[in-house]
This record gives sequence, structure tokens and C-alpha cells, in this order.
Amino acid sequence: MNQEQRKFPCVYMRGGTSKAVFFRKEVLPKDEREWPEIFMKVMGTPDVKQIDGMGGTVSSTSKIAVISQSSKPGIDVDYHFFQVDIVIPRVDDSANCGNISSAVGPYAIDEGLVGAVEPITVVRVFNTNTGKVIEEHVRVKNGKACVNGDAVIQGVPGSGSRIDMFFEDPAGAKTGKLFPTGQKKEVLDVPGYGKAEVTMIDCSNPVVFIKASDLGIQGTELTELNSNQSVMEHIERIRGLAALKMGFVTDYMKARTDATSAPKVSIISPAQDYKNMDGNTVKKEDMDLCVRAISVGMLHKAYPMTVAVATGAAAKIPGTIVSDLLGDHADDTVRLGHSSGVTGVTMKMNGEKVLQGGVVRTARRIMDGFVYIR
Repeated sequence: MNQEQRKFPCVYMRGGTSKAVFFRKEVLPKDEREWPEIFMKVMGTPDVKQIDGMGGTVSSTSKIAVISQSSKPGIDVDYHFFQVDIVIPRVDDSANCGNISSAVGPYAIDEGLVGAVEPITVVRVFNTNTGKVIEEHVRVKNGKACVNGDAVIQGVPGSGSRIDMFFEDPAGAKTGKLFPTGQKKEVLDVPGYGKAEVTMIDCSNPVVFIKASDLGIQGTELTELNSNQSVMEHIERIRGLAALKMGFVTDYMKARTDATSAPKVSIISPAQDYKNMDGNTVKKEDMDLCVRAISVGMLHKAYPMTVAVATGAAAKIPGTIVSDLLGDHADDTVRLGHSSGVTGVTMKMNGEKVLQGGVVRTARRIMDGFVYIR
């Protein structure tokens, strides 16, 4: 064994459609300024292949979660999320990841941070990125989080044990306001492209919604979108302008390096038939909206759960471009047709106040042991 390497105990987990390396806070250096360098080495960043680390070359598999016992009343564990960029040496903790959040409950139970109560253990998680609480209902057997079950989520093969997640009071996660600019929709003048009508919302995470028609696309595109340089540049300029208006940067061009995770981007279009990532046909009657997410400059191969909550909120509030597109929708659940299939998000509203967003996920421990860095 090369003793020049450093090692840290960790757990590698899938949460929803993402994967992350989980660390207990106490095993990391007390000086948190050292963490970004460690996390980049863990993932193998910067390198498009991430060949010298555990990253999987896409944003959904280049993630870190740091967990600690919470001292807050009514909270079991604190959880901080880090998005590790791939091609640039940057670690961004400006936003949360809803999919990775779903693995925090099972992790906390299996690590003994929360006492297991059969058949369902409720784990209350405080996300320190956003200052918001996520309640997770985890199926438990023999003192451990269940893995096997009949819950199916689009973007993950097979089935798993159902985890019910509730994002509590998700509005204003980063900016303190549901609509950071005070407007439900507005028109941005995009340099080199012209005008685009958008909705900017901060609900679980900051998100800018763009109509596919304003980008000159159908809205059913998959990974081929990544190679359409003109459209991807159009999206990034809109995202940069949104980052500026939301207060994350002082120059919209700096969002490319200084605010890579906030805001997220959702491209919306009417319900329509399309082929998903597995080549299967998704029928328009099975969805309420067709959506695509852009994460760290690339198409997300499913749909981030925090973006799903934001989409559900925007769909339920009159005057947003999402609500305009959806029209009257009495059902509390909004069905979102994304790159891998259809995911439902159930919104609990009091008028235009967002009380809660609920989603179903699965998660599992993939490996545990030590990660080595040099």
C-alpha cells in the first residue's frame, strides 16, 4: 500500500437517479477550507473522464454528501451537499440535490445516527445548503433500511424499497423569496439571441424555466441536445441572466464559473409523445407537462427532485409560464415527463404559499470502506 496516499472512511450510495460519496463530518478535516480539494480528488476532477477518481463523468454521479448528528430540536441529522464539477476545478455547495437527499435517511439509519423503528422510520433531515427540512419515511426491517421493494422510479433499473420524501416549506431556499425578482414571469433580452419569456422561482432550489419553443426546439430532445452548441449557449446565457437577476453573480457571464449549480434550468413544453433514454415510448396522456433539465451544462438524464418540486409549485401558481402552459389542473399531483420517463410530484398548497412538495424515491448502499486520494 502506498503510504503517501490519504484515506477517508466513506459510503458510496445511490439516491434516486444520482450517486454520491457520503462522509461523516467528523472524519473530514476540521478546517472546511480543505474540503474542496479533497472532494475534487475523490471524484477525479478536473478531467472529462474522471479516470483517477470515483466520479462517473456526468453531474448526477459527481456528488458528495456530508452528514452529522443534528443538535437542532426535532431534527435527526444535518446534511450538506456538494456538486463537484467535472472539467473545471470547482466544488459548488450553493444548492441541494433532491435525489441524493433521498439516500440520507437510509444512510442515517444504517449508520446508527437514527434509531430504527419498524416498519417505517421517519428521519427528519436539515439541509444546511438551503436551511430547509426534508422528512423521509424509510421502510425498515431488522434494524436496517430496506433495499428491496416494488417501488419503481424512472431512470433506475428494477425496483426498490419506497422512500416517501416531503420537502417542507421549500420556498425561498436560497434567496428567501419564492419569486426572487418579485415577478412570476418576465422577458429577458438574451445577447445574440433576442427575447425569451421565463419564470424564475426559488423553491427547494432556484430554477429558471424556459419554454422549448423559445429555444427553437421540440422539448423532447435527449442527449443530442448536448452537441447542439447554439441551443446550449442560448440556454447558458438565459441561465446566466437569471443568475444575475437572482443575485448569484454580478456579471451574467460569470455564472459559467461562479454559479454553476444555481439556478437550475428546466425546459418546458406541452405533454407529447417521445422516446425516453431507454428507447421506450412515453405517451402524452401519461404526463401533464414535458420537461427537460440542464445540470452543470448538460442534459440531466432524468429530472432532479428539487427541480420537480419547483416545477410542481410553478404549475400550481397562476401567472407563471409553467401554469400558463399547463392550464387548469385540479389534481395535487403534477406528472412530469422527463428524459427517463414520468415522475409525479404532489404539492400541498395554501393559495400561493407552498407548504410541501412530496416525491417517491428509492436508494441503496453500493459500497463502503475507504477512499484513497493522493
